[in-house]
Amino acid sequence: MKLVRPNEKFLTSYYEACKEDDDYSPNTERIFGDPNTIIQKSRDYENGINMKHGYVKATTFWLIDNNQFIGEINIRHELTDFLLNYGGHIGYEIRYSMRNKGYGTKMLQMTLPYCKEVLKLQKVLITCDDDNIGSAKVIEKNGGIMENVVINDIERGTVKTRRYWINL
Repeated sequence: MKLVRPNEKFLTSYYEACKEDDDYSPNTERIFGDPNTIIQKSRDYENGINMKHGYVKATTFWLIDNNQFIGEINIRHELTDFLLNYGGHIGYEIRYSMRNKGYGTKMLQMTLPYCKEVLKLQKVLITCDDDNIGSAKVIEKNGGIMENVVINDIERGTVKTRRYWINL
């Protein structure tokens, strides 16, 4: 199992994960992007190029196991006012067929040294919907301490959001 930057070697597997996501959880927010642009987009965002208004630099890693794309994790280099309440430093998703197998916990664990050693962060904020028990468990297993629950009005409606901090 390893973390890699998005690259063409695993693009077919990434495409399959996007299809699973569309087929089995069509109403969830997407982290998985367009397979045709994800590699260049991830490079651009890491370097602060061609970003949408209000977005911050971010590093993307893919979790690969047995040459198969398992999940994606995005580390935002800083927090905006919006990210302080919804989104935090880190967002992640595990492909539908690989959920509930410990991959989310492992992927987050593997990412934290990058946050500390490369980005020089002392702590990271991670958020999840209040009813997303799986994500809450991933965060808590990695040392996340819940600070509070806030209400956010976002594109998909009003959501209760758990806010966790992990000290690095």
